[in-house]
Amino acid sequence: MKLLGVVQDVSHDGKLIVKARFAPKKGAIVRDNLKSDMGKVARVFGPVRSPYVAIRPVKNMKTIAVLGKEVYVLEEGDHAKGKRRD
Repeated sequence: MKLLGVVQDVSHDGKLIVKARFAPKKGAIVRDNLKSDMGKVARVFGPVRSPYVAIRPVKNMKTIAVLGKEVYVLEEGDHAKGKRRD
């Protein structure tokens, strides 16, 4: 798992807003420090050097309780083939 950032705010539609250290892929699974699922990346926006990420939380989650928590994203291996030989 790779540290994504800290939950900064909750949007009006219930998504968690995180100031990220990097731009993750859309649909990446986001977890907390206890390795329990928090949701998936819904949108990446803002400046390239310090992007913000909107996370669609899992159902039955109290979004106010996670303000200030660090969140992590699962690192996915590259499933494509390596360099081809000439």
